[in-house]
Amino acid sequence: MFFGRAAQFLLALAMTRVATTILSPEEMGRVSLVLTTTAFFAFLLVSPVGMFINRRLHTWQAAGTARYYLMRYVNHLFLVALTAAIVLGVLHLTGGVNFGMSLPWQVLLICGSLIIGTINLTAIPSLNLLGYGSIFVLLSVATIAASFCCAALFVLSVQPAAQYWLLGLLLGQAIVGAIGTRTLFGRLTKPLQMSAKPGIHTRHLRVLFEFAWPVSIAAGLGWVQGQGYRYVMESNLGLTQLGLFVAGYGISAGIIAGFESLITGYFQPKLYHDASKGSSSVQKMAWQKYASAVIPSMLMTAGFVAITAPELARMLLGTQFQSAAIYIVWGSLAEAARVLVVAYSLMAHIHMQTRRLILPNLIGAAVSILLSVTLIPVLGAEGAAIALVLSGFGIVATMHFSFMRDIARGSVLRALPLMGISSIILWALTTVLRHGVNNSDKWSSIFVLLPVGGVFLGLQYLSLRQYIAESKSFTKPTKSSKP
Repeated sequence: MFFGRAAQFLLALAMTRVATTILSPEEMGRVSLVLTTTAFFAFLLVSPVGMFINRRLHTWQAAGTARYYLMRYVNHLFLVALTAAIVLGVLHLTGGVNFGMSLPWQVLLICGSLIIGTINLTAIPSLNLLGYGSIFVLLSVATIAASFCCAALFVLSVQPAAQYWLLGLLLGQAIVGAIGTRTLFGRLTKPLQMSAKPGIHTRHLRVLFEFAWPVSIAAGLGWVQGQGYRYVMESNLGLTQLGLFVAGYGISAGIIAGFESLITGYFQPKLYHDASKGSSSVQKMAWQKYASAVIPSMLMTAGFVAITAPELARMLLGTQFQSAAIYIVWGSLAEAARVLVVAYSLMAHIHMQTRRLILPNLIGAAVSILLSVTLIPVLGAEGAAIALVLSGFGIVATMHFSFMRDIARGSVLRALPLMGISSIILWALTTVLRHGVNNSDKWSSIFVLLPVGGVFLGLQYLSLRQYIAESKSFTKPTKSSKP
């Protein structure tokens, strides 16, 4: 599993390098606006239902009803896509957002991603939640590889434009998503006898609504906090500056998300498995073990990215984007806040108390937009960075105080000193290696990144080895014919 996830991570970084080499900063700005708009509909209307599916999947699998409910989810996706198409039409007619592409392209890319991309991101991770980790990793790597190949083929053979890059990504997701869906449905249980056909009744909708509406509001506010600044940047600074900022931030986001996927892939299946048992004390203990492993590891990763930002920019960004190195540092700080928010949010998900997510995200959204509107016209892209970091840690602080009663004293914080010491070691080693080398070429960057990266991985292993050993006790469920 580790090597598969490493391949997935490296492919994602290679995609960033190729995209910033072939596409101009202006085209990268267009890419970011399309992805941001897609994320708005996904966060508001898709993510809450997806979270509910994650929370209930083991129960549905045991009862043999997972196939039925997943098919109903596809119907929901088509409804969301239709809603998005109507909104895009209105925005196009009123000139609300300048995508720099025609309306048919907007509808194809955004609505297509809401259906195809979501199916891919539901079917393949569901295999992991059910214990089929190797298949999950294989299909995840295949998704990135297929998307990469299709995107590169389109922009090289047709035109180096944002729409062709995004179309290639969508095609790759469609190809592997179809394989993943077929694989998942082949492993879902079918009970021999059922007292009644599965259906969506009023009580089901009530449970879903009570879980999903706070998640929807929190996710929408999270989108405002983390991505709403892009529209402010585009209107004040233009697509080129937006493209530079997003490219630098994307390096931080890509590396941290890659490690996040690797780490959570080990620990989330066991977390959701234990949470499905229904005992409040078991759920609390499951989250504490999960957070004690994930939070220090991810903060260490953010520190590594910030420390090696100049080398990462030279290795992973095209020549037109080298000025974006400073945004890698800012991005690492903002992403550190994001992973903390995700970890705390899982506490509300497993306890089915999602209303508690609204206030922290409301505060974060308000701070982010207020600071963006105030600082971007004055400080440029640096203003957006400051807004993201301050609003992100504002959410973290609010969540920590909100969930303090559910967290055992020191259960998470006791692992943080190792993270701090590790970051100091990485900084000292990087500083020493930078002396006496030419800091403007790729070979010098490799000379710094290889030993620092090796030490970073070793420190990660020391931090996580106890939790990895414990997670191996989780085994994939066997098929049962009984509900």
